[in-house]
Amino acid sequence: MIKIIHLITSINLGGAEIVAFNLANQNSKKFEYIIVELFKSNNSFAESKRKELNIRFYTLFKRSKRISLIISPFKLFYLIIKEKPKIIHSHTDLPDFVLAITLRLIKFFNLPHPKIVRTIHNTELWASHNRIGKFVESSLNNDYIVAVSEASSIAYVRLRTKYNLPISKNIQVIYNGCKTPKHLSLGIKLESNKLNIAFCGRFEYQKGIDILIEKISYINLKYQNKINFYFIGEGSYKKQIDDLANAYDNIKVSPPIIGISNKLHAFDYLIMPSRFEGLGLISVESSLAKTPVIATKIQGLSETLPVEWPLYFSLNNESSLLNIFDKIVNIREYELNQIKEDAYLFTSSRFSFEKFLNSYYDIYSTFTGKK
Repeated sequence: MIKIIHLITSINLGGAEIVAFNLANQNSKKFEYIIVELFKSNNSFAESKRKELNIRFYTLFKRSKRISLIISPFKLFYLIIKEKPKIIHSHTDLPDFVLAITLRLIKFFNLPHPKIVRTIHNTELWASHNRIGKFVESSLNNDYIVAVSEASSIAYVRLRTKYNLPISKNIQVIYNGCKTPKHLSLGIKLESNKLNIAFCGRFEYQKGIDILIEKISYINLKYQNKINFYFIGEGSYKKQIDDLANAYDNIKVSPPIIGISNKLHAFDYLIMPSRFEGLGLISVESSLAKTPVIATKIQGLSETLPVEWPLYFSLNNESSLLNIFDKIVNIREYELNQIKEDAYLFTSSRFSFEKFLNSYYDIYSTFTGKK
């Protein structure tokens, strides 16, 4: 049996982690998986996920995130010697950073190192840490690159070119696969006489959460008693969202919800005001649940929705998002049903779960010489 380590930042709600979980949580006679997180997430979502998934988990450092970046390379080095994995599959920048140092340690001691697979989950790579990015990328060569979108593939090539480093000869796009969601109870009572709009994800600048926070007072003034907002997640903007919830009755806040993809059907819309995305897996899940997505028209995220999507808005146009709210408050039922169906047909054909799994298994088998 071929042992594979999936290296992630922490057990969280992000798309990168979900991809790792989906790949590892499959019964296979060929592959054995270990999910390795850099630091431990001490929240109910992480604890539930550990119990839910039939996967071995290993935490490199159980305290602060910053210190974990110093300790983790040495812990990963020890784990590789102990477990002897055939493949290390790294997801996103911090795992790549830790892996880069570990590979240098392996090289220093003249030890054989595992084959490396990296999934590029974003379109903005090392934007604020240029020197660290160059160190990481210069340590990673002859690896197999998987991009979650055409946009993230272009971002990888652009990064390597900027650093004057060779581009991997093995690079391909594999869209994240999604199963058609079940219709499970949300566990939150929604008001059927109002539009219930969800934001699901990290409360961070990348996700444009501050853009939504800024617009809510105006939206509430214009559409009094017509819209409820549900913020589901966690992150550095949590205090601002809590302050908003204290100021307005129609703002609800929840920590990450296990299996949220099976509960998105309960909402009328999902909103994604992201500044950049490698793909945006929650958009795919929402469309499969027939919950329309209000989204910024940006690279990566735009690959999850039909080309002529009527609920796109622009970050460069102040009134663009507000115009979308005018549209959804007054939309006719037949038009809404058509939007739902268009998105469902588009995503169900592009984001096949079986195709996603088989594409990755083909890569693993290529490295091991077995198909």
